[in-house]
Amino acid sequence: MADFGGGDLDAFRADVRAWLKDNYPAELRAPDPATDPEAIWGGRAFAGSTDPQIRWMTAMAARGWTAPQWPKAYGGGGLSPEESRTLSQELTAGRYRDPLASFGVWMLGPVLLEYGNEAQKAEHLPGIVQGKYRWCQGYSEPGAGSDLAALQTRCEDKGDHWLINGQKIWTSYADKADWCFCLVRTDTSKKHEAYPSS
Repeated sequence: MADFGGGDLDAFRADVRAWLKDNYPAELRAPDPATDPEAIWGGRAFAGSTDPQIRWMTAMAARGWTAPQWPKAYGGGGLSPEESRTLSQELTAGRYRDPLASFGVWMLGPVLLEYGNEAQKAEHLPGIVQGKYRWCQGYSEPGAGSDLAALQTRCEDKGDHWLINGQKIWTSYADKADWCFCLVRTDTSKKHEAYPSS
């Protein structure tokens, strides 16, 4: 695809529209409701699959369009907000299905992009974009629900590894996930942190 500078969204839109039309699997245009999956979440279960939805995810991931605004260095599309919005509009207008449903894209990836170190970004972000790994979330706990101040699961730095002790519940899709990101307590001395008002 050409590099569109100067906000040339019309040319970008035309290129996106043509690419989507040429690369969307024909089988997905009239799916069989009896066998059609609701969404593809990626992960080890789909490795090597020739399913048309997987082909679609793979083609979109190759362009970085499963995470269009993430940096190209981590497998994303490197699109501007305007370009990303244009891509979304074309996907909707053409009734193309989502290429990937992913807690990694929606929840973990943005946190890694903001706070992760380079090694963490390099290890995890490309696999998220490609749908190679499926993530589940470990938030809620018995007696705490999702009340962060009441979390009891602890995490201790053991030098060369972290030791996590505790229990999580409602870890949606944990049985199908490759990885889990969870909220843990590293400091038990205070449950709330007061922030100065601005």
